[in-house]
Amino acid sequence: MTNSSQPVHPSDFIPESWVMETMIIGNGGLVIRHEFDEPSELAIPALTHHLIGVNIGQHSTRQVTRLGKQEYDGINPTGSLWLATADNTPGEWAWDTTDETIMFQIDPLYFQEIAAENGCANSERLELKPVVFDRNPQFESIARNYHAEMQQQGLGGKLYSESLGNLFMLNLLRTYCQERPQPQQVNGGLGEKRLKLVLAYIDAHLAENIGLQDMAAVAGLGQHQFSTLFGQSMGISPYRYVVNQRIDRAKRQLRQNDAAIIDIALACGFADQSHLTKHFRKLVGMTPRAFRAD
Repeated sequence: MTNSSQPVHPSDFIPESWVMETMIIGNGGLVIRHEFDEPSELAIPALTHHLIGVNIGQHSTRQVTRLGKQEYDGINPTGSLWLATADNTPGEWAWDTTDETIMFQIDPLYFQEIAAENGCANSERLELKPVVFDRNPQFESIARNYHAEMQQQGLGGKLYSESLGNLFMLNLLRTYCQERPQPQQVNGGLGEKRLKLVLAYIDAHLAENIGLQDMAAVAGLGQHQFSTLFGQSMGISPYRYVVNQRIDRAKRQLRQNDAAIIDIALACGFADQSHLTKHFRKLVGMTPRAFRAD
């Protein structure tokens, strides 16, 4: 689609008409797109960003993928993926069906930042390897979770989508580097002072769309390091802690006043009543209405 010899940005060769929804993480360091890729042939000299395509369609299709000297010509079953790296590797793709794909676009600088946050030695020199075909349950699960979140128009909130992005980047580091990185073990938790600041921030902003980056900034840490240390301190992830706190607040309000359940849901940081009910039933074992009547 392009004859330029210069590296091209993914948005320059992926038609806008293919893109159904987009989610942006880490100030644009990670961009996730839900696409319906129409039958086509694409060729690029190189990419400015790393690009991972995960097939989430219901049926196996056929695809030809060439990345540098690697080539795959065969079935493209649901859950399969390819990874094109941001370097001087040319890429070619060809397929003859409309494929439903979750595309992950990663800024190389963001990738290096995440590696550095996780204590990887020589993070600025870590390189990803091109992959023309793979099956990876972790990446398929993350892709499907993002797909569901985009279909629900971000119902889970900023913290949920950022937590998924955190998991995605950690799996990327562990799975597809040219040389397996050796992250330093970070132990000891956040420390009493930082933990108190973060927990107070969460309590004060529980009704808002809190993000992982927001909490990490309070602690003065990168979000990936923050997630690890918070988990060590509290025994659960930041996302799960916030959901638990919101449910606890909703339980108190359901007992203490007769406000409409939708108003309680919004006051506790849920997107709407159905969002509250989903988590309430999962954690409490009944609906908010049944809990109030009990």
